[in-house]
Formats: sequence, C-alpha cells, structure tokens
Amino acid sequence: MTFGIYTLGCRVNQYESRVISEKLTEKGYRELPFSSACDIYIINSCAVTAESVRKSRQIIRRAKKVNPLARVIVTGCFAQISPNEVESIGEADCIIGNKNKLNDLLKAIDSGYSVTKIQDFGNAEYENYSLSKPTRTREYIKIQDGCEGKCTYCVIPRARGPVRSKPRESVISEVNYLAGNGVKEVILTGIEIASYENDLGSLLSEIDVIDGIERISLGSLEPTLITADFAKKLASIKKLTPHFHISVQSGCTAVLNRMRRKYNVTMLENSIGLLKENIPHLQLTCDIIVGFPGETDAEFEETKAFLERNRFLHAHIFTYSKRPMTPAAEMEDQVPESVKAQRSAVLDSIQTVIKAQILEKELERKNVPVLFETFKNGINTGHSDNYIEYLLYSDNDLSGNIIPVEPISTDKNIITAK
Repeated sequence: MTFGIYTLGCRVNQYESRVISEKLTEKGYRELPFSSACDIYIINSCAVTAESVRKSRQIIRRAKKVNPLARVIVTGCFAQISPNEVESIGEADCIIGNKNKLNDLLKAIDSGYSVTKIQDFGNAEYENYSLSKPTRTREYIKIQDGCEGKCTYCVIPRARGPVRSKPRESVISEVNYLAGNGVKEVILTGIEIASYENDLGSLLSEIDVIDGIERISLGSLEPTLITADFAKKLASIKKLTPHFHISVQSGCTAVLNRMRRKYNVTMLENSIGLLKENIPHLQLTCDIIVGFPGETDAEFEETKAFLERNRFLHAHIFTYSKRPMTPAAEMEDQVPESVKAQRSAVLDSIQTVIKAQILEKELERKNVPVLFETFKNGINTGHSDNYIEYLLYSDNDLSGNIIPVEPISTDKNIITAK
C-alpha cells in the first residue's frame, strides 16, 4: 500500500507530516512522491490566509485526478475549522482535525473507512510524538502547540486550540536521539513558542550541552518575550544561531492596536534593539501584513519607515485576507485589493534592496561557519550561522559538515564562498 503527503503552511505542519510519514512507513506503507499514483493521499492543510485555503482546495482536487481510486485524507487547519467546506469539495474520504491528529489519522488509514473526526479542543493535552528516522542535517522539533491570543485577524486559536507544551524531558530525549543519528542543527518550533510552559531559557541551556548538536535555532519569537534578561540568556547559549524570526505584523502602533497585538512599535523596536546589542552577526526575519482594515496611507508610511529602519534579512510580506469568524472580517474600512497589492509591491521593492545591502556587508566577514546541507553537480549549498544562504563549488560532498568559508561574491540572494 502506497501513500503520498502534501504539506501546506507552517513548520509545525511540516514536522507533523514527517512524523506521519515515519509512522506509516513503520506500519509497512510505502511513501511515493505526491505526484505519483498512490493508494492514499494525505493533504496536511493550512487555513491561515485565504490563499492557503485556495491552495489546500486545489491540492485536494488534484489528488483524485492522479488516481481516481485513491483514498484522500484531509487533515490540518483547513480541515479543523471548515470540515463542511472540505466535504463540499467532494473528493475527501476522511477529514481529520488537529486534536489527536496523529492517532486519529493512523486509525482512519488502518480502518479503510470513510470518516470525519473533528474534535473540540476543550482541555486538550499535548499529543507527544517524536521523529524516529531523521534524514536531514537540520531537523525541526515541535515543542509547543496552540495559541491563546485574541488577534482580530487570526483563526489559529480555533484551528490549533489552547497552549500545550511538550515535556522538557521529551524534548531532550528527541534532541539526543537526533544528535546520535547525525543531525547537526535542531530548530525548535511551535505555534507560539513564546508560550512554551516549561521554561524556554532552561531548555535551551540543556540542549546547548548535548554532544553532536552544533547549532540550535528558534522559530518565531513574540516581541513580548524579548526582555533584557532573556536577550542576555540567549547570548549565553553558545550553540544558538544569531538569527531570529520576529512576529512583527505591522510597523504602525494604531494598526497593531486594531490587530489586538500585545505590543506597540516602541516595544517592538526595543526588543529588536536588545537582540542586536547582545548578539553579534545577528540577522532577523519577520512577517508583515499590509492592507489591514482601516490602514490609511499615513499608517502604511509608518510601516514602510519601520521596515527601512530595522533592516531585516527577509520580510514575508503578505496582504490581509478576511478569515471567517474573526473580528477583523467585520471591521469597517476594508482596504481595496488594488491598494493592498500596490502597498505589498512597495515593501517588496524596499526589502529587495535591504537584503542586497545586507549580503554585500556579509562579504566583509571572515571564516564564516556554514552548515552544508545539499550537494549537486559540484555545488554545495547551506546556511551560515545567521541564516544566509551560501554556495561553494567543490568536487567533494560537504553535506552535514560545518566548515568555515570566505564569502567572495553575491547575486543579491545567495553568497558564493571559497
């Protein structure tokens, strides 16, 4: 029996798909590329934006076109919040929500029955599972699930439920296992890792002394987490990479207030400043939403100025889209799509210039540690400690090794080293 998995959305979904793949393989199922004629197709869907829902619907329809006799199983956030919409597509044999996702999905596959299982999260506990067959030099570890924020634009609390955290001993056990199987870098991820309930700082300290792990990276950080003490704690973790993704969303306090975020621009920039003061060679990435309801030209200019001041390595800029049953969808002064597109293009243009300038500045570094991850046609590619992509021409496959290199040139997206 063969299966294929298509994963949409965040790192948490990617991690969960890896675990699903491992568990099915252990049961004797054989994984094929999703484009192949599989007996079972699993779509791990996303619902964070209207575009992610559109893509999820598209992939659901695509599966039966490849093999009309296949079973199509839809799970993930789109399945959790809109099971009736998934059912209306007419292609899904099973619809599995995010509560007890792994167990319910495996039972549905083994039974061979058509089933819809969407559970209310209620007092949900953390569904604790781990990777058992690492195949990469860098691996994600999910340490947390759920969110209890009340952001006016977001469906994630409904899609993922309340905050639940992986026990510290389980995280450490998984890291030790991965280290023993050749993994050099672990990326701690979750829906909102700032909400990790078992002392994130102490967890990092424990991972820092695990033999074999040479790098520790973090998923998205809420600005409210970054106090002076926490910034100093991060600086003390020797293996922690000097790269962080900051949850920004807007560079205008009035917009952040309407989003019901937990910080304003002053707090946001103070957090960024603390990281820059404490951590050498720091690079930051972020998300920015343009065209939030009521966003005026003047408010957009504030976000534009914020982006120019703070100089992110990468900014994921996307336009606001209405999500069902969210307060923002009912707000007045919805911004026209044409204005959203124009504003997005402006920020994209600014960010392209900023990234090119950052990469030019990176050429001044010496002995940059790069973890090489892939080798093809005489080209090794990998990432520096601060998450800049590097390539190195060589006859030797350097995958899995951290090697100091000299940056020599850039095409504004990647650095060539020697």
